[in-house]
Amino acid sequence: MKNGIRKFYISFVVTCCIIFGFLAVCIAYENIRATEYGENRRAVSYENGIIYFFDYQYEIK
Repeated sequence: MKNGIRKFYISFVVTCCIIFGFLAVCIAYENIRATEYGENRRAVSYENGIIYFFDYQYEIK
């Protein structure tokens, strides 16, 4: 039982670090775009069948 709870806590902490790290990168990207280029652009967005992920565009057919 103790080993299962320990694995859960370790997995939870690692997952939280990955999620909060990704959110921090998104916030930093949005602030850099606003400061350097004067654009209010979201880090991850979806518009007219195109997914914008940072500076990449993926078209959904």
